[in-house]
Amino acid sequence: MPDLDGRVTIITGAGSGIGRAMTEAFVAAGARVFAVDLSAERLAETADAIAAPDALKTHVANVAVEGPIVGMLEACAAAFGPVEVICNNAGILDRMAPVTETDDALWQKVLDVNLTGPFLVTRAALPAMLERGSGIFVNTCSIASFLGGRAGFAYTATKHGILGLTRAVAAEYGDRGIRCNGIAPGSVKTNISLDMNISDAGMALRQKGLATRPPQATGADMAPVAVFLASEAAHYINGTCIVADAGWTAY
Repeated sequence: MPDLDGRVTIITGAGSGIGRAMTEAFVAAGARVFAVDLSAERLAETADAIAAPDALKTHVANVAVEGPIVGMLEACAAAFGPVEVICNNAGILDRMAPVTETDDALWQKVLDVNLTGPFLVTRAALPAMLERGSGIFVNTCSIASFLGGRAGFAYTATKHGILGLTRAVAAEYGDRGIRCNGIAPGSVKTNISLDMNISDAGMALRQKGLATRPPQATGADMAPVAVFLASEAAHYINGTCIVADAGWTAY
């Protein structure tokens, strides 16, 4: 695994799933990780599982709201120094609802977490990164960033959006030392779908895409991709999204 050599890294959604696996992998690779989640309980579980108090600090924040994001960046700087790498990983699903079952509340909730949050984090962090002439973003996209038939309407739309965000940031600031890339997981075993009231109509519309799904991955299958993108080994990679789906999008 690449050596991250003490890089100060913020990982959102670090309390479970891919975010927890990223946190473990980044600490193992030598990064100093500021792990952020909405749940203090899940963050405590992450910290207990990794048991690296010198390299891992936790912070409870709603990263879909600007005020807590500013506080997150300030707290990270106080704990470790200015952030060098940000993994915009926090995300939620939409119970597979098609557009006709997507009410305003569901749309806004998914939009806030999956797209507005990463935008606000990126906008808040960029000025200091640009002043230093370096900064790395690793955004958790999805194969739903490329396809229309693998998830519900709101999730698919927002994951298309974060791919656009990834490419735009790379295009706008790549010549000033900023790298912004994404990871597109396929089907991953996480708690993101717990307690969802799955739409029967939405599932029916997506059966063709789901029929070719490979065995589910775990967060540990995704985390090394994020470590690579945050490392010097990926210094010439910018504005792209690495698909990690066991070939699902090949069908």
